[in-house]
Amino acid sequence: MERRTLCTRIPAMAVGIVGLAGALPLLVEAQVSGPDSAQLGEIYQLQAAFHLAKSLQDIDLLMSLWTPDASLTIPGNPNSPFVGLDSIRAFLLTTGSFTHHRFSLVPSFKIQIDVHGEEAFFYEECHDVQDFDLPSRFIAADTYLAGTLKKVGGRWLFWNMFGGSANPLSINHYYFP
Repeated sequence: MERRTLCTRIPAMAVGIVGLAGALPLLVEAQVSGPDSAQLGEIYQLQAAFHLAKSLQDIDLLMSLWTPDASLTIPGNPNSPFVGLDSIRAFLLTTGSFTHHRFSLVPSFKIQIDVHGEEAFFYEECHDVQDFDLPSRFIAADTYLAGTLKKVGGRWLFWNMFGGSANPLSINHYYFP
């Protein structure tokens, strides 16, 4: 790099470093340590597996993330709640990610996790991109999944869940409860 270029970039780099230093307390606050950090990491893995299963249209993987006695309530669906793995599976196979090829995205800043022993409150939103590998791709669905997770056999699983529309998109509005 030429000296002239370096000299013109130093003020911008200094502003960037000062800005980063000013943001550092926010970054530190966002980190979690202690006994709950392992629990949160496991729940984030559950959430990631859920979206991978949807994106791959892998119903077996998706169903492995639910307790045997799980329930899924979809407000406005006359057949809801869906109780037990067979009922949830049958419903999910009729929904967007399993009837259309979609890529499931999650705004991580809206995820909420509150652990209480062997149970946890969980909230996320899913924004599914249909035909994601084509130039004509589009946002096909905006939904939420929320409710109670349960730790069974050392694994966090979906237990008493609710799902529905997360429309219109919003940075600060949560669609459940």
